[in-house]
Amino acid sequence: MTAIADTSSQDTEAIRCLLSDYGRLIDARDWEGWASLFTPDGAWVGGPYGEIQGREALIMFGKREFDGTPPCVHMLSNMAVRPDGARATAWSRWLLIEQRADGTLRPALAGSYADQLVRLAEGWRIQRREATLDLPAG
Repeated sequence: MTAIADTSSQDTEAIRCLLSDYGRLIDARDWEGWASLFTPDGAWVGGPYGEIQGREALIMFGKREFDGTPPCVHMLSNMAVRPDGARATAWSRWLLIEQRADGTLRPALAGSYADQLVRLAEGWRIQRREATLDLPAG
């Protein structure tokens, strides 16, 4: 295997871990940790929320919109990661499962993410994440 292929494989795995951390940190309501997955000027774009840009704005957004909502789990699948030097794109499907007040679980929302990532000194970070809602709550 060549050095380029090794680097690409390592980058792909690092990005997959970053994207997995995204769901884990949201589910834990760790807004500072979640925002740290983005570049300092990184943006999250989604539905009625529009574009939220910058780590501090992301932290405030998470607290305002999601603290106090039912416990949930974000599931990621169909991850396609394409590194290209110090930049990368990724696409994945997501499914949000939430716990109802009676303790039962239900699939709440489903969609996809389109990501633009960059490699910084601290590692790969999300520069822009566009969240699309494919199947709304029923």
